[in-house]
Amino acid sequence: MTIRNNKDFGESVRLERLKRNMRQVDIARKASVRQALISELENGATSARLDTVLKVLAALDMDLSIVPRRKAEFDPTEY
Repeated sequence: MTIRNNKDFGESVRLERLKRNMRQVDIARKASVRQALISELENGATSARLDTVLKVLAALDMDLSIVPRRKAEFDPTEY
């Protein structure tokens, strides 16, 4: 999944959590964060720090990869 904003990130976290049959509180415990933060992330309603994002991804056994965009255009309104 290509992630370009908080909403995309939240959707990917939610989908992976549900695929693993986990609750928000399960992810929160594994990542040592509050359950409310997981909810905020999933709803695209937070500007979490990178270290927090990495903890949540690790709790889901996921990694963050950075790749070049497929199209060279940049539209700052997408963010």
